[in-house]
Amino acid sequence: MRFSVVALLAVLCVIPWVSSAQAVEPELPDRPLTLDECVSLGLQLNPSIAVAREDVLSADARLRRSLSSYYPSATFIATQGRAGGSSFVETPAGTIAFTTNTRRRESEVLLRETIWETGRKESVRRSRHALAASRADEAGALQGLVWSISQLYYQALAAEDLVGVADAALAASRDHEKLVEARAEVGKVARVDLLPAQANAAEAEFALIQAQNDADLAKARLKNTIGLPQTYDLRLVRPEVGVEEAALPSFNEALSLSLERRPEMIAMREAVASSEYAVKLAEQTEDAVISVSAQYERGIAGPKEGESWSVVAAVTGFLFDGGARKADTDAARSGLRSVRAQQQQLVNALGLEVESALLDVHTARESLDAAEKTVASAEAQLAAAEEKYREGVGIFVEILDAQATATRARTNRVRAMYDYQTAVLALRKALGTLEPGAGAEEIS
Repeated sequence: MRFSVVALLAVLCVIPWVSSAQAVEPELPDRPLTLDECVSLGLQLNPSIAVAREDVLSADARLRRSLSSYYPSATFIATQGRAGGSSFVETPAGTIAFTTNTRRRESEVLLRETIWETGRKESVRRSRHALAASRADEAGALQGLVWSISQLYYQALAAEDLVGVADAALAASRDHEKLVEARAEVGKVARVDLLPAQANAAEAEFALIQAQNDADLAKARLKNTIGLPQTYDLRLVRPEVGVEEAALPSFNEALSLSLERRPEMIAMREAVASSEYAVKLAEQTEDAVISVSAQYERGIAGPKEGESWSVVAAVTGFLFDGGARKADTDAARSGLRSVRAQQQQLVNALGLEVESALLDVHTARESLDAAEKTVASAEAQLAAAEEKYREGVGIFVEILDAQATATRARTNRVRAMYDYQTAVLALRKALGTLEPGAGAEEIS
């Protein structure tokens, strides 16, 4: 099943976001995992997504706080207690002191609504753009996790294939050792030829151990990124891989798509818009704040029993505040200039990333084609060297050289194959169209 980053966000929204103390660990499957399944587990287990999600919830709360000023507020106030003290009364006979002790019991309901206030609209719009930027950051975090898991998934598969290459090289080395020993037994070659054959087998055995360690380490990195326990026996489904022959987009087409769809670019545009409204808000409230409000008060018990209402316009002018509000305006303007500069930096960085990704896909395609031809040639040379040695017209060193060349060619083919898969993923990430588990079936 293929699903885009937007679809992944929909999946992300239904994941229960609870505290770590209350989180329920998903049941880990006891079978090989596909790339989609690894990504799905990563969405549930990797804490970076939870952090991004909480940032969105925080921005949403700030927006709701700004919007609350458009709605009336109702307040209930109840007071109950006792009050007392000493008092004095002047009389012709002199000052008379007496003690007061009264019971206080009051309650009232206060309804209030701000009809209009300077900067209120700008405050809400700033919060809306800040929320949109947080959501784009969340999409970027999700896409980054998809990229990391996909990249490590293919690296783990490549490491497993290299174990197979090393195992085949060890088997060939042992066969060659047996071949030399058999020919030495019948006096066809000197027994001294056994030494390089044995050394070659020992080197192949060490290479196999190293390849197995590398494969285990690659899986450990993948498990760590997904959030799986290191004790989990991670097995991977080996997808069909191939080279897509469709033409790559031009640089201008790719860059245009990247600037439109990359979450980082969307977040930056929203951040610029939010900063622009922050400047407007600071400018409008720098000298004065004007508000129009209505209030209704209903006393239920106590001396305030009864009702009253008012509709007032208020102007708060800031005659002198030590330059504090002017400083707020200057800071907002500076922040806007900084965000705009960061936006241009991001445009430049995305241009370089897109161009590099296009070149990497093209180079990976050519490298994979060359690697296939190199393997065919190396295997033919190895077969010829073995045949010559059996016929007594070749020397064992030719077999060693041919075997080393064949092993190196097979290793390069494995790396080229998965380098191509990774290059395609990197291009999709650069374009903002990364989809997990889609292999290299299409570019755009």
